[in-house]
Amino acid sequence: MHILYTIGQSTGGLPHYTAELANCIADHADVTVFKPRETSADDLFRDDIELVNAFEPIGISMPSLYKFEVSPLDIFRGLYSYDALRDVVGYDPDIIHDSTGLFPQVKFFAKLHGLDEHCPFITTRHEVPVNRFSFSRPPVFAEEMLNLVIPDIHEERTVVHTKRQKEVLVGRGFDEEDVVVIPHGAYSIFGDVEDIDRDPEENTLLFFGNIVPPKGLDTLVEAVEILREEIPDVKLIIAGDGQLPRDVRKIVNRSPENYELHLRFIPNEEVKEFFARATVVTMPYRSQQGTKGHSGVLATAFSFGKPVVASTASEFPEQIEGQGCGLVVPPEDPVQLANALRDVLSDEESRSIMSKNSLRMKETLSWENVSRQYLDLYHSALSDNHQKREWLTIQKSSR
Repeated sequence: MHILYTIGQSTGGLPHYTAELANCIADHADVTVFKPRETSADDLFRDDIELVNAFEPIGISMPSLYKFEVSPLDIFRGLYSYDALRDVVGYDPDIIHDSTGLFPQVKFFAKLHGLDEHCPFITTRHEVPVNRFSFSRPPVFAEEMLNLVIPDIHEERTVVHTKRQKEVLVGRGFDEEDVVVIPHGAYSIFGDVEDIDRDPEENTLLFFGNIVPPKGLDTLVEAVEILREEIPDVKLIIAGDGQLPRDVRKIVNRSPENYELHLRFIPNEEVKEFFARATVVTMPYRSQQGTKGHSGVLATAFSFGKPVVASTASEFPEQIEGQGCGLVVPPEDPVQLANALRDVLSDEESRSIMSKNSLRMKETLSWENVSRQYLDLYHSALSDNHQKREWLTIQKSSR
């Protein structure tokens, strides 16, 4: 079996997701990856995977959009470069899998070149907005508007990470049997708890990932200011690409001893160190109407056995508090967030239990387990596609 993956974004966690999946699938099948010339995961793919530098970087990321640091010419070149999907058929894959969410440029050129007619076309959708056209998240709104004018591609299977996401897609008209729930794997490519040779720093919180409004950093900083009254030496490490909102910057400047800033893209080799230092990983996301099925930050926290304090956005209650890995509080409530952080920081026994449960989730969500579910899906899609083609052949011959 030959699986060909396409990567629709050069930055962020989606290339990492593809690398983890492709590395495991390569134990069972031939793997080719069509990707941008440079991605955030280039050094993570196994040597026996065929990498095709088919696309130009698009120059779009969530932080750059919110900072208005985009070049229209670079965006056009990047988007148009996905015309290279015309070459996919020449690699004769048995399965084409867009593992990064079916961005509009992938959808357009895949449809233009009939990739869904060549073999089963599978997508993994990491975000499924309940309200597709909400102005609360402009990038998602723009993407959904583009998808309205691009003809739909036939998806033999659509993978999501949670039952709630599946319900939303079925409500839009997707066939229930063709939408498959496969959880997000716990990242291993950054290392795990066995690679850490140091204790966490006392009373240290970690906010990791892109700094954009939906991540709720402003609520977290307000909570830290409340927490300082009881835990004066609490420290918040902010590590990720983006810029601090003006109000957040003012608070940080008033109490620099309680904050450590790394406002840049964090290279893969540095990720482990940030998680090693953290007592607690924080994810104070705003309410996202069930769009996110999982979080790469949460997956990494599981890998390093970290307690997590998060909001109730998405399905974090089930994934975190429901599994005993931490606490969740309502979004945009700094008082309750501060209380939860205080409870975890001040109770070593509870933190130990949460850490053990995070490591248990790491095993449950190992990429070996996740890849087995994908292999079953690939075989099922191939079987269904073969039966459909046989039926079409019979129908044509009977005319």
